[in-house]
Amino acid sequence: MNNNRPLVIVACVVLAIVGGSLWFLNSKPVVPAPTTGKPAVDVPVGPSIYTPPPIGSTGNQNTAASKPLTDTPVKPKGTPRPMEEWEVRIDEVLRSTADESQTAQILINMLPTLPPDGQSEAAQHISNLILDEEYKKVLPLVKNPNLSEDVLDVFVTDLMNREDTVKLPTLLEIAKIPNHPHHEEALTDLEIFLDEDYGNDWSRWQLALDKYLKDQAAEEAASTTPPQPKK
Repeated sequence: MNNNRPLVIVACVVLAIVGGSLWFLNSKPVVPAPTTGKPAVDVPVGPSIYTPPPIGSTGNQNTAASKPLTDTPVKPKGTPRPMEEWEVRIDEVLRSTADESQTAQILINMLPTLPPDGQSEAAQHISNLILDEEYKKVLPLVKNPNLSEDVLDVFVTDLMNREDTVKLPTLLEIAKIPNHPHHEEALTDLEIFLDEDYGNDWSRWQLALDKYLKDQAAEEAASTTPPQPKK
């Protein structure tokens, strides 16, 4: 009887192991009961994206951020104003096939028929087109005291940038006209160039002017003449 006891114990252990294994294999996994709260939402990591509030919301709204770029109003281009009649006339002359000398002469002839603004613009074009050797064409306008001061200012400003052979004789002509707007200015400029003041003695002014231009021409000729070789 005592010899069979160990066998019984071993048999019981084996049966227990086998039974436990069968129970584990046949058992179902336990499914957790659903919770009553809201499921957790994963918040993505990265830059935040602005979502405009719903219509009717009273919260603060960033209108600049929520407004689409396509909503920006495009300002219509201004309609160019129609050209004045005198502008059309001057433009037609400038676009003509006439050369610079002819164009300047046409504008000189046209100038008295233009309004003040047109005369000022025509004077600018005449000053740009007329050459020193043809300045006598514009001299009657420069000497005319009845032209507007704006027009005479254009001509006198241009005159001061010309050669002395054109500038000084014209200044003398202006100085002889007491009611010319640039009368005093012309006298002052002559005094500076000729370093003399002859008042209203125009003959002495003329003699001094002639001598000044003659001396100037001689100096220019001497400076451009190459030295003669010594014999």
